[in-house]
Amino acid sequence: MIKILTPLIIGIALLSPVSWIVSPGTEESARYCNARYGFCVNYPSEFAMEPPPANDDGRRFSDRDGLVMTASGINNANEDTLQTEKRSQGEEFDKITYRAQGDNWFVLSGHKGDKILYLKTFVGRGSINHLYIEYPTRQQTKYSDVVAKVARSFKPGNLAVGH
Repeated sequence: MIKILTPLIIGIALLSPVSWIVSPGTEESARYCNARYGFCVNYPSEFAMEPPPANDDGRRFSDRDGLVMTASGINNANEDTLQTEKRSQGEEFDKITYRAQGDNWFVLSGHKGDKILYLKTFVGRGSINHLYIEYPTRQQTKYSDVVAKVARSFKPGNLAVGH
């Protein structure tokens, strides 16, 4: 199972306009930063943000056409490494079509059923930050640029410590 279930947040601030290609005429973005884990991500302002979970570990967002995005953090209680976390998260995919990796992060993208899944994860000794996006395969053309912009904006918090 994916370890990034219930997410949340503290504040949202409008940023300078960015072309998100989500709805005609809509070009504003918003920023979510998690007070507990310290990660931040920009997202199209027309995405609906769900209420925060009680443990304040992230937040879930969605739009009217089937995209669901979760930005969350967990404490690294199992002492996972980049490799063990990537292997564990990869089990959620039917087929992985893209992989990338840096010193403390990895990206997996692919398919599960009729959905496209995208996961960007930062792994540290104390905590792990996830950005998980899924959307209908039939919406790939619509969302490819949106996912790329959101993913580029995802910045981890302090991964060296638990929160």
